[in-house]
Amino acid sequence: MKSRTSWQIMRDTVHALFIRELRTRFGANRLGYFWALAEPAGQAAIMVALFSAIGRHSLSGVPVALFMLSGILPFKLFSKLLTQLSAAVQANKGLLGYRQVAPIDPLVTRLIIEFATFLIVYVLLLLILAWVGLDVLPDDFIHLLAATVLMVFVAAGLGMIFCVTQLYWDDVTKLINLVMTPMMFISGVFYSATMVPEQYWYLFSWNPLFHAIELSRDAFFASYTTPLGSWYYLGAFALVTQAMGLMLYRANHQRFVAS
Repeated sequence: MKSRTSWQIMRDTVHALFIRELRTRFGANRLGYFWALAEPAGQAAIMVALFSAIGRHSLSGVPVALFMLSGILPFKLFSKLLTQLSAAVQANKGLLGYRQVAPIDPLVTRLIIEFATFLIVYVLLLLILAWVGLDVLPDDFIHLLAATVLMVFVAAGLGMIFCVTQLYWDDVTKLINLVMTPMMFISGVFYSATMVPEQYWYLFSWNPLFHAIELSRDAFFASYTTPLGSWYYLGAFALVTQAMGLMLYRANHQRFVAS
């Protein structure tokens, strides 16, 4: 019998973890999958309704519904990735006793689930907005995808760093939950850089999520040009966090299994 390669073993393990994660997180019935999609969609819809109710029909020249969608969903993807990846190994600790399961496998599995959920919800909401008459086609799809992927790299790198940190400090997930609430208000979810006086831009320029959302809106809307979003900063931040996350994972690989 021909032995499997390491990639084949990882593929089969991630597939098994994927099925297990879906059943554990969303339940054994189909309604569980529905709520997995309805929760982020409902939160985005509520924010759109609130801004529309106060008479804001456009922000920075963009219809308020699309403007809010382009901020809320990327932020939710970032926060979910950070939370889920930081606890991925700890939640699957009992499976690490199997020789085929490596500590990286739960991280890859949760990354796939969160990104796939984000894409599905994004498309569904765009279809709903198209149905009510809005133009939902991105102006530059390639740049929109690039900004999203770089943001995912940042979240994945930070997720690995916090996952390693949890080996030494159990309360790291509580810190993440504490930080993500103020992060929503300083990441440009509800406003754009053009709505902030220039003398205060330095307060936001350090935040890679702010750059990701700004670049996403720049790519999505032909009428909006970001004065602050930087591809170089976002790309460099993604590269550094990925390198740090992988190095820390490699250095603590045996500790994951032994702990």
